[in-house]
Amino acid sequence: MLGPPPLLTLYRDYLRAIRQLPHIYLRQFYRLKARDDMESIKSTKPLSLQRKKYKRVSNELRKMTRGLQGDWRCFDHIIDVAYGRKGKLKHELLEPFLADLNVQVPPHNSPHMSRSGPLVYSPELGALLTSDISRTTKALKASSLRQPTTLPPQADPSSQEAQLFGPLDKLREKNIRKRFFKHEVAKIIPPLEVEIPNGRSLEDLGIRGGAAQGLGLRKTVEALIGSLSSRTPLTRRERQGSDPHSTASELTQHRPSRWLRRRYQSLLTRLPTLIYTGDGRYSVERSPKSLGDLYTTGGRLLPVAAPAQVDWHKDVLTQPKAKKSRRPNP
Repeated sequence: MLGPPPLLTLYRDYLRAIRQLPHIYLRQFYRLKARDDMESIKSTKPLSLQRKKYKRVSNELRKMTRGLQGDWRCFDHIIDVAYGRKGKLKHELLEPFLADLNVQVPPHNSPHMSRSGPLVYSPELGALLTSDISRTTKALKASSLRQPTTLPPQADPSSQEAQLFGPLDKLREKNIRKRFFKHEVAKIIPPLEVEIPNGRSLEDLGIRGGAAQGLGLRKTVEALIGSLSSRTPLTRRERQGSDPHSTASELTQHRPSRWLRRRYQSLLTRLPTLIYTGDGRYSVERSPKSLGDLYTTGGRLLPVAAPAQVDWHKDVLTQPKAKKSRRPNP
């Protein structure tokens, strides 16, 4: 059995590294996680299992130390665990979307077996499975939810295989669908909360929210990143004509380092937003500040335009277009 000195030393090193994390949410999350990890190691009776848990926590501490020293892969691991992109929190964030409470369960495939009921995909889960943004791999087609690609041709009673070899056993079909369900759900990147565009509450619409509903974690990450388009520096005459107090506040405004902003931008690519569009339908979108959209044509950000440039653009749009002159035929 591991004695108090090794655990106490590990716990102190863990807390010392946590105090160096850049933001308060990371520090709060990992303080709770460190306490739970120490309690889990202490309450484990088999020595072999206790050593495995001790080694796992030591590896987590080593990754945190390397991430604080500038290893971007280790720092991505730190924020992925804290925001539920991996680990135990990921399953807790996905749990509210796994069942549809408003849909009546279809009859069982086999009346003699109580556990042979078909799987039901909730609207939230269907939107997450059929979107590339919320998947680690290619998105599924909507038809794959009704007819998984892993089902053999015998599942169709009108197929030639079903006529030759007989229909597919209902229990086997249920097991194939269940394995397909678990395999594809494991590839989902869970959202933190459900966003409602018109500002209404979840109770008024009769829908459920995410496990982190109302915490505003995604907006906090976007606020940490700040504005992605930097304004042109003021000239000497503009600085003389502007308010000195406002200019000083803009110059002294604190922003995270570029390396840290890039890390949170990469996190936003793994933070899908589940949006309720009405009539029981959902869509999945990605934050415009995410790193993945910066290198696409639609996500490229332009610098902030000056008032003179905006007026020129409006004048160009209002001017009539010149007609093209046709060359006479020879």
